[in-house]
Amino acid sequence: DTAGQERFRTITTAYYRGAMGIMLVYDITNEKSFENIKNWIRNIEEHASSDVEKMVLGNKCDINDKRQVSKDRGEKLALEYGLKFMETSAKANINVENVNHYCVKPFHICTCFI
Repeated sequence: DTAGQERFRTITTAYYRGAMGIMLVYDITNEKSFENIKNWIRNIEEHASSDVEKMVLGNKCDINDKRQVSKDRGEKLALEYGLKFMETSAKANINVENVNHYCVKPFHICTCFI
């Protein structure tokens, strides 16, 4: 977990090589974090194994009144890249357990929080 910080970008490429699953997490209350997902996907395609499980997660779905990214946009982005999608809230414990069920290979997961 590098929280999307630029200074850790070179380190994350090393994690991709051994990862069996990658969760791309954006903040639904932050448009910029959503826009960065495509950059992370390109990075993953370049450095990770082709059979790595990938999933897009829209986090903070408990703060709907501050939402900047619709669920529909998140679903469309995931569909565009053939990825699984789910909205979650770590704080309110929404879909947190379900994420584990979607990850077929839940070992050595590299999570990129954008």
